[in-house]
Amino acid sequence: MSDTPSRVPSEAPPGAVAWTPRRQTPLYRALAAWLLRVEAWLQSHGGPRLRRSLRVFWVALAAIGVLLLVGPVINKPLSFDDIVSSAGEATDTWIARSFDASYTLQRDETGSLVVHVEERITALFPDDVDEDGVERIIATQYEGHDLRPAIREVTWDGVAVEPRVRHDATRMTIRVDAGERMRGDHDLVLRYDLHDLAAPTQDASSRAWYEQVQWDVFGPDWRHGSAKKSLSVTVPQELAGAFARQPTAGLSWLLLSDSTTLTPDETTAEGIVYRTDNDQNMPPYSSFWFALRFDSGTFTMPEPSALYWVQVVGPFVPLLLLVLAIPLVISARRVAWADARGRPWFTMQEAPRVRGNPALDARLWRAWRTSALVDALAARTRDPADARRLLRVARRTGRLGDLLGAWLHYRGARAYRTQFAEELRRIPRGFVRDGFLGAALALTALQWGLVRQLSYQVALSRYWWPGAIVVVSTLLAAIVLAVALSARPLTRSGTRAVEHLRGQELFLHQTSARERTSLTDPLLPYIVMFAPARAAGRAVAGALEASGVADSVRADPRFVTGPRLLLRTTAIVVFLAACAVSFLTTASTRHGLDHFELLRDVDGDYGVYVSDVDISADIVRGGDGSVRMEVTESMTATVDANVRAIPQVTRIWRDRVDGHDQALTVESVEVDGAAVPFEQSRLKGYAFLQSRMPDDWPGEHDIRVTYTLADPASAVKSDGRWLDQIRWTVLLPWWVETWEGVDHEPQHLAVSVRLPADLAGELTGENGWLDELPHRPLRPPTPFGSSVEQGGKVVIRFEADRAGQYEPGNEWPSASAYVGAQLRFPAGALGETSHQEWTVDSLVVALPWILAPSLTVFAVGLSGVGIARSRRPGRWQEGGAFRDAVRWLPPWFTAAQFPLFGWAAADMYGDEPLFPLLLVCLGVSVVASVWVLVVTRPPRSAAARPAGRRG
Repeated sequence: MSDTPSRVPSEAPPGAVAWTPRRQTPLYRALAAWLLRVEAWLQSHGGPRLRRSLRVFWVALAAIGVLLLVGPVINKPLSFDDIVSSAGEATDTWIARSFDASYTLQRDETGSLVVHVEERITALFPDDVDEDGVERIIATQYEGHDLRPAIREVTWDGVAVEPRVRHDATRMTIRVDAGERMRGDHDLVLRYDLHDLAAPTQDASSRAWYEQVQWDVFGPDWRHGSAKKSLSVTVPQELAGAFARQPTAGLSWLLLSDSTTLTPDETTAEGIVYRTDNDQNMPPYSSFWFALRFDSGTFTMPEPSALYWVQVVGPFVPLLLLVLAIPLVISARRVAWADARGRPWFTMQEAPRVRGNPALDARLWRAWRTSALVDALAARTRDPADARRLLRVARRTGRLGDLLGAWLHYRGARAYRTQFAEELRRIPRGFVRDGFLGAALALTALQWGLVRQLSYQVALSRYWWPGAIVVVSTLLAAIVLAVALSARPLTRSGTRAVEHLRGQELFLHQTSARERTSLTDPLLPYIVMFAPARAAGRAVAGALEASGVADSVRADPRFVTGPRLLLRTTAIVVFLAACAVSFLTTASTRHGLDHFELLRDVDGDYGVYVSDVDISADIVRGGDGSVRMEVTESMTATVDANVRAIPQVTRIWRDRVDGHDQALTVESVEVDGAAVPFEQSRLKGYAFLQSRMPDDWPGEHDIRVTYTLADPASAVKSDGRWLDQIRWTVLLPWWVETWEGVDHEPQHLAVSVRLPADLAGELTGENGWLDELPHRPLRPPTPFGSSVEQGGKVVIRFEADRAGQYEPGNEWPSASAYVGAQLRFPAGALGETSHQEWTVDSLVVALPWILAPSLTVFAVGLSGVGIARSRRPGRWQEGGAFRDAVRWLPPWFTAAQFPLFGWAAADMYGDEPLFPLLLVCLGVSVVASVWVLVVTRPPRSAAARPAGRRG
């Protein structure tokens, strides 16, 4: 708290200095006044009994949070095992012998969607089932809004009945009681309406927005087996014209699923009827669904429901309350729990206060950064050990690494407790403080419990971030607790004592006591108390060094000097850097990502089955002597009709070779001669292309992709000379798998390169087709075969058929290898290339060979020096940087090799030469480090010598 002097009041004694405490902001004053009114009201309306009741409330709220955190999950989704085991229990309840659902869509006068539903269920009750009715569960919430289901009619065996209806938060349960135990077949007919059964949705494959109706006919909790199933959807003519994608329907159970595209079955007065049937016997918890996708703007979208806002805001309520508690607790600390009001003036004081001592006064002054030094000065005797201890404390005072130790000493010393024993400080009590402490603990426990419960609800997890909420709420609670628990305001007596210290500080400042003090000055503890921490430490250390104490301290092995601290920090930083390298980077020895791994989580990559592939590249010279590659990929493909995501033309290329970016740009994507929309981006470090077809496009198609490598040439050093190189990766490993399907697989592959005849004449070194594994040492390429000259250009081409891949001379490439071409030319033939890119990339590739062996050299070298010097008698009784170098660096350098070993050897087979090298380095380092730790340990007598305490 900073204070400013002002005009001296008339009642002050002569020579007094005016002192006006800092005035708090209007916000803090207003919040504190409100808190004081709340405290007074609670005190007047309840007293101790109400206080105990509020404590019980916070304990109960915390207990609820703990129960949510460690207890059973409310409305826990069924696990894989639960659903599998339910298949064996299908006959424990009634079975749907037939399920016929009819949905009729209608757009009302407001533009909202209304769906009229009719369900005809034939329920079979086995003889050993003891049930007297049926329950039908219908979802009442869809994508954040209320479906407002309205029952029109229910019949049981042809007789109209009045069902019992129970509404829960997200579902409606309709129960029809027959009044007696059921046997055999019974017919249930339900007719009801659903409103606003559509929601805006973005297709993951086409990235197009549309209004989607996706509905599970069975409902959210279908616990029955089913046999014959029938679904019909009637769409009015005007809505059928607004389809953004063809309607689909499907059946699924766990990982098994099947879907189909719905086609018009008939046309009635109500509209176009789409129908699908299925006679498979399905176990409980299966799904029978349909999806209709309309253009955006087809329907009037409803407002989110109240439950939606509860689901969105609910997880944040404890967090928001903790946010509100922050300004309240700070205002209470600064105003309501402020120090007792003192006099608006103080007088200069030449001597310490009566009944005071430096340790206690340092706590009153809140000089926690220098309290350890004050205590050490006050307790100093003529013992040399005290002098050494004082110097160590002085050198630590004010340093960043001393913050925690200084705070613990400040709070842990007896003088801190003396403040309260002598009633110089007080601990605030009352309803408000109890409320802050209870809220911080209870709301945090409740927040953790909510996070744990809602983490099981996949549909809700997209609205919030569980991990971030836990971290932020815990941090806020810690702040509230720290502010509330650390409030220790001065009493009126404590305020008078601080006024005396303020006058003493003025006296020491005006007399320049710090510049002329000595170790024998009785006011030195107060000079240190009022001085900045680092300056105080330097002043005392300088005085001690002038008296010759420093030399004995340097010989103390327990005193960590600056160089020793730097060595220890370096050792730990090396280990942390090795961990960072292993976790944040990929070693050059790791297996490269293949085609299948790169596209595994990409929507729309499946469903395009390529049979014929013809890829041609044309190398074109520029006016400045540089070259570019113009590539055309022609494919014949069969596109599937019944897939979850719209199949898209998907390609991925390796366009960064040997540290050089080839600047790949996709020019166009054509299907059957017509351009289609596409998007180019990067995926895991590779160039990625995907078309954006808005609807299914089944059948056989001709696909054409054209792209350009604006800078395909790079520099490479081979056999001691620089060359220009074009390394073109046509297909990534396992390229076959992503183009395969049932009864479909690539059959024909052709790759060709066209280059100017004069450039072809300059080819030198290793040139040919690439067919290599991405994680094995580079092998020489397969030499190009014969070439032909066409129109002043040389064409190099190979063709292969899958049918003859095992025949001698067949060039069908391995599915697990790269497919591409390598062309090398004399330096300068392809324009200006960068030698630096190749050098940096070579260094990165060599890092697995450099890092661990280098650490081993340092570890073994330092260990050897330490072991050799250990023969000197009494050597390690002395401290110093040399001992830390040989004792700290080798073990930490050895520890750093463990993450580096995993980083480099994770994908190794064990026969690579690097693998035994890493093992030998690690073993030798471990032996050397253990050896040097043993020989450099301090003698038992030195280890047992007490180091002294800080206070």
